[in-house]
Amino acid sequence: MKTLTPTNARKEAKMGVKTRLDGIRRAIKAGEKELEKLVRKEKRSREIWTKAYMVFIKAGEILAQLKVRGTKKEEALRKVVLSWRTRTVELTQERDELRARIREAEEKLQKQRIALAQFVEQTVGLTRATDEIVNQVFVYNDAVVQSGQKREGYLTAHVFSRLVDDQGNLRSQITFDSSDGLRRVVAMVNTMTIVRSDLADEAMKQIQQFFGRFQQTTPMDATMQALYDLTKKLLVEKISHKVGPDLYRFLAVDFDPATLPELALAQRLLRESIRSEKTTSYIRLYERLNRTSKWMPVRQI
Repeated sequence: MKTLTPTNARKEAKMGVKTRLDGIRRAIKAGEKELEKLVRKEKRSREIWTKAYMVFIKAGEILAQLKVRGTKKEEALRKVVLSWRTRTVELTQERDELRARIREAEEKLQKQRIALAQFVEQTVGLTRATDEIVNQVFVYNDAVVQSGQKREGYLTAHVFSRLVDDQGNLRSQITFDSSDGLRRVVAMVNTMTIVRSDLADEAMKQIQQFFGRFQQTTPMDATMQALYDLTKKLLVEKISHKVGPDLYRFLAVDFDPATLPELALAQRLLRESIRSEKTTSYIRLYERLNRTSKWMPVRQI
């Protein structure tokens, strides 16, 4: 038994449209051939009537001019003249029947052509509607992705850095309430991870390059030693990079790109490498009507 998948369904729908379209076109082509055949027959019928009429007229003229009567010629001419009434009725009836069939064929053909035009218009309309659906979904999806990227970048730069307390410890979550007490953002770090290993690797190379250059030019003072120690716990590297205890402290430091280019670049790379497995698992939004009402979760994509 054939399994109907979305791809198969689309193929069968397209085949159904093509089959019906081909069927209408074949019917129109057959109708055109039948009409041409009837037109030829009707033309031939008129030609036969005209020829028979000319024979009748000729026979009448000759018969009127005969001087000798009772001959076989006169008898033959008389038969032609006398049979004309029956003959013309038969030929006229045949011609009228053909003309009636021609009208029926033309009407049928016209209906088929109208049906074809309507079907094509419906198909075009359906195609336009389908394209509109696809285009709109992509537009909205792009907007969601762009918005998500902007929000994630903002959270990394401005929110998650506050997960580190004054003693340098990493909190599991932090809550931000609006001044009117009606909106709340809860940020959590439980699903933060480094998924762009290439960026993380490059960041660590920049940090190693900085300290390698610094150690070659001057001994470390207390401040530089603390910064050096801080970078040792940015990432935990096993099979892939995972968040270390000092990552957010490092991201919160304001490095001057002019004086500390390697560290500033490493910080930017690490910020770009941070992603979450599920957006709603590390950010929760809440609203309430007033300060005494219950907090209600806000829907998130």
